[in-house]
Amino acid sequence: MRLQKFLTKSRIIDIEKVDFGDVVSALLATVPESLLGNEDRRQVRDDIIEREKAISTYLGDGICMPHTRVKGLRQKYVFAVGRTPNGVKFNSSDEYGGIRIVVMLLSNEEVDTYLQILSTLAHIFSRQELITKLNACADINEFRGAVMEAFSGGTDTQKQKKAAPLRLRSLEKEDRINLLLARTAVKIAKVSKCSSILLQGDSFKTIPDLTRYFGDFNVVVMTEKNLSFRIPSWNVINVRSFSASRFSQLRSAIMIGLTRGLFNSKDKICCIGGVRNSNLIDTLTILDIEREFSDIFIQKDMLPAGVKPEVVERVIDIATELSIEGREGKPVGCIFVLGKFDDLKPHLKQLILNPFYGYKPEDRNVLNPFMDETVKEFSLIDGAFIIDGSGILEAAGALIHTPDFKLQLPGGLGARHAAAYAISLIADCLSFVVSSSTGQITVFRKGQMMPLTDKRK
Repeated sequence: MRLQKFLTKSRIIDIEKVDFGDVVSALLATVPESLLGNEDRRQVRDDIIEREKAISTYLGDGICMPHTRVKGLRQKYVFAVGRTPNGVKFNSSDEYGGIRIVVMLLSNEEVDTYLQILSTLAHIFSRQELITKLNACADINEFRGAVMEAFSGGTDTQKQKKAAPLRLRSLEKEDRINLLLARTAVKIAKVSKCSSILLQGDSFKTIPDLTRYFGDFNVVVMTEKNLSFRIPSWNVINVRSFSASRFSQLRSAIMIGLTRGLFNSKDKICCIGGVRNSNLIDTLTILDIEREFSDIFIQKDMLPAGVKPEVVERVIDIATELSIEGREGKPVGCIFVLGKFDDLKPHLKQLILNPFYGYKPEDRNVLNPFMDETVKEFSLIDGAFIIDGSGILEAAGALIHTPDFKLQLPGGLGARHAAAYAISLIADCLSFVVSSSTGQITVFRKGQMMPLTDKRK
């Protein structure tokens, strides 16, 4: 979806006031009555402030993204952007003093892609090169042009690349080697009857366009980067790298690809990659999903009823961050259980008062980019996170209580793994475990176990 059509240059302004409420009022003043309908601007302002009190929308790097739903809004979305050179004051919080750009989102109550749009905005304004460019704008006209360009999804340079996709970079030595290996990979993939090519995007500083060699193959790029340029016919799986080793993201990427329908359990995949940022392909692997992966990947109902693929992706992303970064450099052990809350509830008992009780669904949804730090903080609490199929966090600090099972787990796994194993047997759910000792992420489905990452050395 092109976000540019929901923003006009007249709604990109400079704001001298520093009070958060005044900043919101200034942005709302740019929205015409024809879009707001009968909604009272003061009520919209109050809703945004109340949401800000509940969960901060400050992304860091000087970017704040206040947002709310508006009943009767005449468009699906309305954006307004303001520069605040003097910072913002709100609730005596020091962090707001660093805000320089405020991006306001108003959403119609009836749209169901609200959180996806919010996540897209967060990705756009997390790019350091964009933030640097916006902060360097000398006047409001230059700033307006840069913001509209960002909302359009590209820069002039990127548009030139799209016009000539086979001329992304000059043919240096690495390029010649990559083209040779790409041709070889395609030959091997055809002989091996592979249906897809999985390219490790983090091997490259700039991903080369190999479309003329890959031809009609289903090409999937596996990367943790936020790609500014994408080849339209290629799919991208964003997944965090667990280590510097080649294909460390492979299991997570395969699982995400299966949930999205990019692969199926009978597929063979030609995996191509190399050392991170080397700009060089040096490894080629043929992967047979059915033969080489656990039964968890080849079940017809791999996803529990009602669980959306994007929720699985988000949970894997958060679990990987807890595994790699954790707290003070050490992995944090925790459990995430995804499924229908009504089915899981009989097997749960709160160890503490539920910290998510009473909040609006969109404010406690893992797809909301502002939930990351909240989940990380609550991960220190004993017990499991319970998440429904649409991503709503129903509980934290939940004790999993199930009938006794004869555990069929490898030695060395503790109570978290046993609890995740048991709940996956008795309920239609997916459970993810981050090990506090090794940082390894393991997924359970119907008693089947699959490590998504290797143990940290």
